Amino acid sequence: MRIVHIIHHYWPFVGGIENVVKALAEGMAKLRHEVHVITSTYGAEGRPREEEINGVQVHRVKSIRIVYADLTYPLYIPNAILKDADVVHGHTQNSLFVLKLVKEAKKYGPKTALDFMAIDTFNQHPNSLIRLVGPYYGKYTLTNALKVSDIKLVRAIRDGTLLKMKYGVDAYFLPDGIDEELITAPNHAELFKSQYHIDVPFVLFLGRLDKLKGIDILIKAMSLVREEAPELKAVIAGSGDQRPYRTLAEKLGVKNNIVFTGPLQGNIKIGAIDASLAMALPSLRETFPLVIMEAWAREKPVITTPVGDISYRVKHGENGIRIPPRNPKALADAIILLLQDENLRKKLGVSGKKQVRPWNEIIIELTKIYKGN
Repeated sequence: MRIVHIIHHYWPFVGGIENVVKALAEGMAKLRHEVHVITSTYGAEGRPREEEINGVQVHRVKSIRIVYADLTYPLYIPNAILKDADVVHGHTQNSLFVLKLVKEAKKYGPKTALDFMAIDTFNQHPNSLIRLVGPYYGKYTLTNALKVSDIKLVRAIRDGTLLKMKYGVDAYFLPDGIDEELITAPNHAELFKSQYHIDVPFVLFLGRLDKLKGIDILIKAMSLVREEAPELKAVIAGSGDQRPYRTLAEKLGVKNNIVFTGPLQGNIKIGAIDASLAMALPSLRETFPLVIMEAWAREKPVITTPVGDISYRVKHGENGIRIPPRNPKALADAIILLLQDENLRKKLGVSGKKQVRPWNEIIIELTKIYKGN
């Protein structure tokens, strides 16, 4: 098949949805499909407009953007690529870039697939302006996405339930997969600990340094944890501006308990998970973060908030610990609990791993969905 994926960012830009699209595209190319990705020039870091990456043809088109990534709009339509496609798969209905190109593709007759994500969540955004206007924008994009997509896909149980109950639309639930290496690799804890000179217990945050991720909550929690376990650290790994979080850590007197590593890849990333007590993700807004699956793949427990699909898939006391959003005390208590209870850590991690599926399984299932509609 000729498969075209559409997303407003692609590698070398790194993020949750970008990692998903990259895994799908490269996995499909390995199965000998002809795979293209149409993306914008934002985040390309000087990469060429046209290039092949791991068997995937990447096309970066000139675009404009109004502050937010979802408000990216293409100034050029690569009609020849869309015209020859068997399937055009857009990722997230909230992106104007995705909607425009899927709508254009519809004119040429390929099957159109669209991922529906974070439905009706703008009213929960911490930014008051987005809470005010976001629901209208979300309704507009959702309505148009339903019209232009032949195949409706969700990566979250919550979104599938909402589409059915509120809009009368059936969608395929297809969760994110995990790289096989992350499941099968040997333990790399010592590799990480030796590189970052960490020889004490720590909890791990893995993701973008974004205020919606609750990193400030983790740092505040560490100021409480220090009273009972002064040696314990929090490792904060990911891309983004560290300065506000370093300032907060210094203000709270825990700068020596916080380690910033920047983004981690490969065996070092696996080693960070292996060496940790648990993954801490006190997010304020999420769909379902891939890092939870990554922690489970390494049989590590997660401490997280019941937002988005987390409330459906992370069961308190079964495969993780759920805490209220914006609650440093609850996060500190959960960290101390896991520090003191090795059996609980093992139980939660082993239970979580049962939900992990490798990308090759997900990709085979997705291509069957493409063909069956």
